[in-house]
Amino acid sequence: MNRRNIVILLDRLQETVESAPKIPLSGRSLVDEDDMLDIIAKIRTSLPEEMRRADALSQERDRILEDAQRRAERMIAQAEEQAARLLRENELTRLAELEAQHIMEEAHKQAYELKSGAKVYTERLLEMLRKSLQENLTIVEGGLDNLNHMD
Repeated sequence: MNRRNIVILLDRLQETVESAPKIPLSGRSLVDEDDMLDIIAKIRTSLPEEMRRADALSQERDRILEDAQRRAERMIAQAEEQAARLLRENELTRLAELEAQHIMEEAHKQAYELKSGAKVYTERLLEMLRKSLQENLTIVEGGLDNLNHMD
């Protein structure tokens, strides 16, 4: 039997009780016991089938909910993993940028120091050359003076 049959049987049971003759001054009804027991028996035989269906539906609902929960947990785990990966990549990028900036600053510093050192070295060499040239010029001028005085 299906749910509709149970509703029909319950309606029939209600109809039987409502249409039963009334006992005067008592507010009670006189019902046909066999008729009532027959309807109750039919309801009882129908209930287990309906209960099995309800139980099966309940189990199916629980299975669907568990499956949805597992899927949701998997999705959350994947999202967390992706977020962690992106954070790691972002952190690596940030660290690489900081390292690149540090390398550039160090390169500029070394270039400045090399340029400054080269300038100082060149100034010293040129100063030594000038001094040497002045000494040689003095010797040449002295030599010319000597030559001029010999005449």
